[in-house]
Amino acid sequence: MIIFDKYLQRLKVLVSISLCLAFLASCSDHDDPLPPEPVEASRTVLVYMLAASNGLGAEEPRDYDMQDIEEMKQAAAAGDLADGRLIIFHSPTIGDNVLVEITPRGVDTLKIYDSTDVPQSSKRMSEVFDDMKRFAPAADYGLILWGHGTGWIQDGINEEETPVQSYSYGSELNGRRKMNVTTLARTIAGRGFSFLYMDCCYMSSVEVVYQLRNAVPRIVAYPTEVLALGMPYELNVKHFFTPEPELAEAARNTFDYYQAQPDYRYRMCTVAVLNTAGMERLAKATRAVYMRNSTGIPAGYVPQKYTDSSVCYYFDFGSYVHALSSDNELIAEFDAALDDVVELELATDRIWGTLDINEHSGLSTFIMKSDADANRSNYWQLDWFADVASVLIKTDN
Repeated sequence: MIIFDKYLQRLKVLVSISLCLAFLASCSDHDDPLPPEPVEASRTVLVYMLAASNGLGAEEPRDYDMQDIEEMKQAAAAGDLADGRLIIFHSPTIGDNVLVEITPRGVDTLKIYDSTDVPQSSKRMSEVFDDMKRFAPAADYGLILWGHGTGWIQDGINEEETPVQSYSYGSELNGRRKMNVTTLARTIAGRGFSFLYMDCCYMSSVEVVYQLRNAVPRIVAYPTEVLALGMPYELNVKHFFTPEPELAEAARNTFDYYQAQPDYRYRMCTVAVLNTAGMERLAKATRAVYMRNSTGIPAGYVPQKYTDSSVCYYFDFGSYVHALSSDNELIAEFDAALDDVVELELATDRIWGTLDINEHSGLSTFIMKSDADANRSNYWQLDWFADVASVLIKTDN
């Protein structure tokens, strides 16, 4: 019995040791606990910031990207994010493209990107959108485009033909890398953005907004140039995180900021808040006016230019349509349709202290002076041309 008891005791010890080893082995597969699922925010706002090689991310005092990031940090520290999250995709002049989060504590790096795709490509932008939702899921999303812009002009990357060439948004100074607005619309569509603030020049054109009509419901944009300082982020960030984004307040802040500039040359700003739900009605009303006209400028009409350059691609949309028709019924419907789209429009008296702004409807347009202008910067590629402006061409084929 004594021998058997000793054997039994040894067996119990061996079993206990085996069980402990098995337990330890099972734990060794999970030394690093799985990270918790990100908590869904009320809203995530993404700033897509392109400063590389375009003069907006130079050394002080022209480091406009870093200045705006500091303004965002200031807003976050003041509690302006509420229960939302502020994410920046930053393409700097020097260094890696990164995805960072602005928090009340500072800046957290979320991801560093390789150089396989340029940030102006649909592929890279789509990847950033996916990463934004993975790192900062939310019930709602907002998008801010930061950089250069040329409105509707279609002279950039054609991604159907080459993997690294799309514009209107994001140009470098050498002009080789930029995103066509047709590509931009296709890339943003279906991503769940409730608003788009385009903090770049010339993007409030009827051609751009019509192209984006199914991609985002509300837009803030500038019909003319905006200074490199862009909007005052320290004042505007809080308006992007209210339960209903306060886009009119943000637009007014931007306008008031420039209106108060001591140097008259910089006392310049045009800005509009736009509702894309009205774009189909506006297209129909405009087409009705265009049907009775052809390419060219009406006799005696001097278009309101939105740029001082000798070649102008941006004219005031509202005054141009009015100049084309004396039919009170057509113009009344056009005005009503325009009011459906333009929630707010603001403009200083001048641009650069030299160009008077006497007419401002909140939207610009390209005026085709001849049928051949349909080919100017690939204007014919736009939905606005196909659905509306093409009726101005009366040439028989």
